[in-house]
Amino acid sequence: MKATQLLKAQHREAERLFELVLSGTGDVRAAADELTRHLLAHMLAEQVVLFPELLAIEPDLVRGASEEHTVARFEIRRVVDTLPGDPTFKAKLVTLRELVSHHAEEEERALLPRVEGELSDDMNERLGEQMQELFDALIAHARRTRKPGLASKHVATAA
Repeated sequence: MKATQLLKAQHREAERLFELVLSGTGDVRAAADELTRHLLAHMLAEQVVLFPELLAIEPDLVRGASEEHTVARFEIRRVVDTLPGDPTFKAKLVTLRELVSHHAEEEERALLPRVEGELSDDMNERLGEQMQELFDALIAHARRTRKPGLASKHVATAA
């Protein structure tokens, strides 16, 4: 899958996960953990694999996207460190969703069309494969170590 297609698919998955967590149904902590794992793996794969290739094409957009990732990681930590029953949980989650939504819209409107125009299909495919491999490895590792959700921390604190 092309990197551009992968990013769009991951953006849609993040939207779905945000809706699931914000619905308040089911295991909200588990859904929030899945969301934060997804976001962190997505951002890291993007920064490690795609951004270095795009610096020559669109340096200002790449640097701006990197800064947005930094802010998103801060907000992710705030969500992770807050129990779903906390009155501030939803507000923190909505703030994170707004940041991620703005970031995804900007990427899809400005950065990804440049990628499609500047990179060969083969390079776009190769980057997509590398990003998917890294994303999958990060998700698997996070699930094994129960991070970033730190659900075990909350369970231990509640006991």
